[in-house]
Order: sequence, then structure tokens, then C-alpha cells
Amino acid sequence: MKLGSLALLITVSASTPLAGTFVERNTRQVDQQSLPTFRAGVDAIAVDASVRRNNRPVTGLTAADFEIVDNGVLQSVTAVSYEKLPIDVTVALDVSASVTGSVLAQLRRSVQQLASDLHAQDRLELLTFNQRIQRLADFASPASTTDAAIARISATGGSAVFDSLSVALSIPATASRRHLIFLFSDVFFCSSISAPEMLFELASRSGSTVAVVLASTNPQAPASVFSRRVPGSITVERLYDRIAKDTGGTVVPISSADNLATTFRRVLDNFRASYVLYFTPQGVERAGAHTLDVRVKRGNVQVRARGGYVWR
Repeated sequence: MKLGSLALLITVSASTPLAGTFVERNTRQVDQQSLPTFRAGVDAIAVDASVRRNNRPVTGLTAADFEIVDNGVLQSVTAVSYEKLPIDVTVALDVSASVTGSVLAQLRRSVQQLASDLHAQDRLELLTFNQRIQRLADFASPASTTDAAIARISATGGSAVFDSLSVALSIPATASRRHLIFLFSDVFFCSSISAPEMLFELASRSGSTVAVVLASTNPQAPASVFSRRVPGSITVERLYDRIAKDTGGTVVPISSADNLATTFRRVLDNFRASYVLYFTPQGVERAGAHTLDVRVKRGNVQVRARGGYVWR
């Protein structure tokens, strides 16, 4: 089964010094050896695929409707699942000083609504970050604990947004469940130490899907470290676009006029209404990085799936 998931955001690996960024003790830390590798049983690879036509999900597809090309070699899709696997949702919220007033109130309501939209077998994990990353509720927390954590969210300080995304991507996935990383940020003041290259490496090794709700008024700002531009660094917009593409996720820009709760619900619904494809690689070297191309034989559809995986 797929070792994957979709979460709203974040982080640095446990082996990376935090040089000014602090992770609360209740935040699980994992090393590179515990990164998910898409293994199901012995050989099966699982890949999420969103198929839409005119911005509506296309239902009723079977394995025969899909093609997967792994490192240039056409593979056989052996099984397809649609809206059957339970979902783990990791919500990572920017609670830096720029997220205040009505925006913070909307965030609280939006996460409460998101929690109520989950199915009985789904689970929610809540992370917040400013210059510190905190896990306020984990997947095993009862609803009352999650509700209380949402109610006490406050905003202050800088924004270790890239460090947070690094942390979220390093969370081991659970077999037979899908994982959505849901990140909200305005990236107004970045106090991260995680370089873009590190995030790209984590994204390539993670089975999670990343959805970014971006409230930035300046998405063309450089993806900086400690608020200073890194020579040759890419923009915030391009960084998130690449992570979304690599993980089969999405970037949703929003303005002050948009309803956050509606946006959160739409992201969850779109993730739920996607396929999980299973195949066993044939004719390719197993070790190392693999590039994937997921196609649908029917015309006039849009397919979004992760761009590759790493086999260990």
C-alpha cells in the first residue's frame, strides 16, 4: 500500500542543527533512515493521481485507463483505489506576527471546519510555527484535545516556514493510509535555516502530498534564509510550485477577500477525490531516483501526480 500522505507544510530533519530555530519536545524528530520509500509489501509502488475535466473530478476509471512511465519505461498498473483509503491530514499553520486579527480568527475556524469534514477513519495532526515549531495535536489525540489546541493558537515572532515544511515531510507515513500535508503561510518574514535544496530532497523521498495555501503579497520574493537572500536562490512561488509538482500537490494563492474555510475544504475534497495507482517496476534499475509520468488514455483530462520516487 502507499506510504504517503498530504499535509499542510514543513521542516528540518532531526540530524540538522537548528541554529536559532527551536522545535518543541513534543515534536517527533526522525532521521533520514525513516523517510518513506513507497514500498508496499515487497515490490509495489503506490502513486496518487488526481484526474479532472473542466475542474471536476473524473470518476469510474480503472487500471486499464492509466499509463505509468517509470524512468522512460512503460509500466503495467496492477490495481486502482478511489476514495477508499483513510486520510491523515497534517495541518501546518503559520502563526508568526504577521498573521493576526481576522486572519488568525479565520485560521481557527478553518481548521475546526476541516476537522469536522474528516471521515470517521481519517486523522488530523496540528502543527504551528513561528520561529518555533510546535505539535499541538497528533494523530492519536482525541477531538477535545484538538479543539482546545485550535482555540489557544496565538501569533507572534518570525516564520520558520521552510524548517516547518522540512519537519512535516520527514514524518514517517503509515501504510494503507494517504497523507496530506496542508501548509498555510504568508511568508512575510522567513527565519528558516533549511535551504531549498534540502526541501527538494525531502520532497523526492517523502510519500506525502503537499498542498500550500499561500497568502503572500510578494510571491516573487527570494526563498531566503534568516531573511537574507541566498545567492542563486529561487523565488518563494517557484519553490512551492516545485514541491507541489514533485509530490503531486498544489499551490493555492489566496487574497484577503477569499474564505479560508472554503479554501481548506476544497483542497481536502480535491485530495480525497483522486486515485491511488499501484504498479511493480519492471525493466528499470530499482535503486536510486525514479522519474514518473502518469497518463490517462482518455482525452481532454488534466492529470496531477507526483513526479518521481526514490527506491532504497
